[in-house]
Amino acid sequence: MKINLLIMIALTVLLVLLAPLLVMGIINLGNNIKSGGADDAKEQVSGKANAESDLSSMGTTLILSYPSPIPTYTPLPTYTPVPTYTPLSTYTPVPTYTPYPTLTPTATLTPTQTPTPTKTPEPTSTPINVQTNQTPTFESERQAFTPLIAYCDFSSSLIPNLSDEELNFFTTNKLSTNARFFPSKIFDDETTKIVATGDIADTPIDLYDDGTHGDDVPNDGVFSRACVSKDDLNLALSDFNGNAVSYEFAGGYLRVVDSDLRNTVSITKLSDSLASTRHAMFMTLGTESYKNVREGKVENLQNPETCEACKEVLGVLGDSVDHLILVPDEPVANTLTGEYSNYYRTSDNIKGIMTYGDPICDPVGWKNHGKSGNANEDYQKATFGCPSKYLDGRDYPRLKGIIWAGSPFLNGLNAEFGHWIGIGPRNGDFPAGSGTSWNSLDRKNLNGNTTIKGPYPITGSLWDPERGDPYSVQVLSNNKWHDARIKSEGENTFKLVPLNTDHYQFDNILLYMMGFISYEDAKTDTYYYLEELTLSECTTGEQHLLCSGQDTLIDSGNYKKAIEITAEDILTNYGVRDPVYAPSTTHLNAPSVILTEKAPSDATIAWYDLMFEWWSTETQYSEKYGGHTWPSVTQGKSTIATGYR
Repeated sequence: MKINLLIMIALTVLLVLLAPLLVMGIINLGNNIKSGGADDAKEQVSGKANAESDLSSMGTTLILSYPSPIPTYTPLPTYTPVPTYTPLSTYTPVPTYTPYPTLTPTATLTPTQTPTPTKTPEPTSTPINVQTNQTPTFESERQAFTPLIAYCDFSSSLIPNLSDEELNFFTTNKLSTNARFFPSKIFDDETTKIVATGDIADTPIDLYDDGTHGDDVPNDGVFSRACVSKDDLNLALSDFNGNAVSYEFAGGYLRVVDSDLRNTVSITKLSDSLASTRHAMFMTLGTESYKNVREGKVENLQNPETCEACKEVLGVLGDSVDHLILVPDEPVANTLTGEYSNYYRTSDNIKGIMTYGDPICDPVGWKNHGKSGNANEDYQKATFGCPSKYLDGRDYPRLKGIIWAGSPFLNGLNAEFGHWIGIGPRNGDFPAGSGTSWNSLDRKNLNGNTTIKGPYPITGSLWDPERGDPYSVQVLSNNKWHDARIKSEGENTFKLVPLNTDHYQFDNILLYMMGFISYEDAKTDTYYYLEELTLSECTTGEQHLLCSGQDTLIDSGNYKKAIEITAEDILTNYGVRDPVYAPSTTHLNAPSVILTEKAPSDATIAWYDLMFEWWSTETQYSEKYGGHTWPSVTQGKSTIATGYR
């Protein structure tokens, strides 16, 4: 029993001592079991993830190796909206003008040399410029100055009131017969206002001076009538291929344009005051400068030292203009000379055509050209250009001259282009040694007793050999008397023939001087100057020398000498033309610049574009519009550009 008790006590002590160890063992065992389960779970998750990764890799491999692969989807790019565009203010650039290439000058020939013959091809029309970046902002500045026919009731606010300058013109001239139209250019569905002074007995429509019917000031001696249509004046569109008509009353001119042309003429704004269509330019002078137009102070407008329009045009186009044509918006003659057209020379720098030098910067050298008898020496001594020559202080050697075209139509315009080449010589005989000259009367036009043809007044009527100008020689043809010209019949025999439209075309010798045909084509023609012509068999009338029947025949008994004139005579005495004839010399850049007080109306733009398109491109003759068009007067040998393209 005692032994059993001791054993039990020993076991109890051992149990007490081992119990903490047993508890700790159990706890550690439990922890170990929990940790092993977590690792198994981790391995299971990792294996699953690896399985997904392997599946993805296996799937990609299948797609790439598939015979007809499914295209890989490329998502659309994220849309980024285009920012709202705010345009810059419209910029009107100064257009780059494309001049003709400068020719390489040929060596000056001595009088004994003869140039290489060159045939004259038909010229190809070349515009002043081809501008692809035109800015037609001038459209917005056009104004409607007058009411339409259907809306004109004498109280319309659109009926124009005369400006102070216009009223002053009429009141200071109310004792003379004057009429004007306001506006002077309309479409055929518009109306105009007639204003007149003086004792006008036969008016096309009743006029008023009582403050009614559009009259500005009652009882001022100025009579008016508004709301006048083309039908009131019995007008039909018969000009320029049925697109327009011109009407004259007491010195006033109304131009009517087909309303179908309204807003159809493209116009380019070149500067703040200059715009252009294909066939005409428009220079807005403003009220103060336009007084020069209204008062006929042509010198202020045409002289390059004071010419505002010249400065504006040349500032845009540069040295690429051959001639400038200044056209007042209302017909105006030079008050000093009474001439409606004239030519202001700026540079005679073409050799071999009998005039040479700078009449502005070297007037003495220019006037004395030909006096020495040595053309080559004159060419070498001549100087060109000076700072004061042009208003902007620059120089434009290509510009030959400035034409004033103040006629109601185009009278005299062709002749002014002829004056560009002289008509020389200024000094000496021509032909040399003849004791006379083909231009001996005024040294700028040809005498009537030559057989050379050209536009009036370069050539014109034959004057009575005894009384001279203005007593013309006339011949009877078809029971009517006509001014006469001399025609060669061969064998030193000549005949008086009626002056006809062909006589107003440039003859070949003049076309050669202008550079429009070659020397080879001009030298075959022979012309004559009848020295000391007498027509004693004809009858002296009050205003004319009348020749009929046998009186029209001229033989050696009627003149002292028949002096031959050829292009060879020019070459022998003045050398070859330089620049020598080439296709480029057949074209002229000659902007027609319409001088207006205010921005031109759409009808004004359409009218001048029509007229200068007709003159510069058509081959026609119109007595009403001053004679031949440019292609006609030059016999198809030249082209001309009068606007901006």
